[in-house]
Amino acid sequence: MAQWYDLQQIDTKFLEQVHQLYDDSFPMEIRQYLAQWLENQDWEHAANNVSVATILFHGLLSQLDDQYSRFSLENNFLLQHNIRKSKRNLQDHFQEDPVQMAMIINNCLREESKILCNARASNKNQVGSTQTTVMLDKQKELDKKVTDVRNRANEVEQDVKLLEDLQDEYDFKFKTVQSRENEHNGLAQNELKKEKMFLTNMNIGVLVKRKAIIQKIAELMSVTDHTQSALINEELVEWKHRQQIACIGGPPNACLDQLQSWFTTIAKSLLQVRQQLKKLEELEQKLTYDIDPITCNKQALQERTQSLFKQLLQSSFVVERQPCMPTHPQRPMVLKTGVQFTVKLRVLVKLQELNYQLKVKVLFDKDVNDKNIVKGFRKFNILGTHTKVMNMEESTNGSLAAEDLCRGVRDKLGLGDLHRGGGVPRTGCLHL
Repeated sequence: MAQWYDLQQIDTKFLEQVHQLYDDSFPMEIRQYLAQWLENQDWEHAANNVSVATILFHGLLSQLDDQYSRFSLENNFLLQHNIRKSKRNLQDHFQEDPVQMAMIINNCLREESKILCNARASNKNQVGSTQTTVMLDKQKELDKKVTDVRNRANEVEQDVKLLEDLQDEYDFKFKTVQSRENEHNGLAQNELKKEKMFLTNMNIGVLVKRKAIIQKIAELMSVTDHTQSALINEELVEWKHRQQIACIGGPPNACLDQLQSWFTTIAKSLLQVRQQLKKLEELEQKLTYDIDPITCNKQALQERTQSLFKQLLQSSFVVERQPCMPTHPQRPMVLKTGVQFTVKLRVLVKLQELNYQLKVKVLFDKDVNDKNIVKGFRKFNILGTHTKVMNMEESTNGSLAAEDLCRGVRDKLGLGDLHRGGGVPRTGCLHL
């Protein structure tokens, strides 16, 4: 009955195919009432054996009699009539040829199974398509947020440039008026008063512009913090999970290039903001106010910018390729004693300034928890220097990377192959 029950849950377009399987020679109501009994019989065998077909034919008639009795107890006259009519039709069609009946029922059950498989496959594809759509929508939304951060940073840079021009103009006019005033060259008092009023308005304009820029930078830091958190705590975590699935035979892991693009854009925007804060500090030294928005906010903004950049850079170190032997690049985390293997690190922040500036130290953790619960562990040798310099030449796409070469030299219990060995957690991939 399980198959018949499952069929009733499928989409309407597949149910229509089920309806087409049944006619008066073998009506659907018999399939409905005797579903469990029909599915428990070997109709394929009966379709090739007259004796078995005859036994099942009489068994089917007996089942219909039992069903008729149940309807009698329920005083259901209409269903009694239908069951009796179905029994007579079966006797008329298959009394002399029960094998034909067995072939029809066997074919119906087999076609039902095909329809059910197709319906499940279609549903699975729809679910997969929905998941893909959700993932793409999520990536588009995140891409929009990263673009917003970049645009805001560019806007701040333009505003600082305008402020710089405005302040230079104010400084020039202020010195000009001051020079004229000191010369006593007969400059009319009314004209001098107008120029001083104009200078006062310019001075207020500079202050207002400073406040607006500081406010924009503060808003930019909030937007950057939110976007960066989504990158680190969601997108990067999901990528690491996909990498773990790929290491145990799942679909190949997604490329890191998109993540690198996002990380790099955020990093460049933060460096851009830091540069603009330095320019604001220079402008502050040339002209200051009693309650200067730059003086009041610069330290907090500088610290927040530095903190976000540090967090982003630390999170950008990933294991691009898990430990694998050169002879089996498609089988990560499967290591043989005496065979060299490599692991590749990558920095998702791609900045020319970082090339050959970052160093990583290779070591194996001797204090892993697995050592106390797993029998047998692997001892490794690090080949070459223990310190590697991250550089763009290690990668084919120009990203900052470093590759380390190691070799398993001894198994405590003489194990030939390990999926997770000495210092490498048996239950997961390497992460930084």
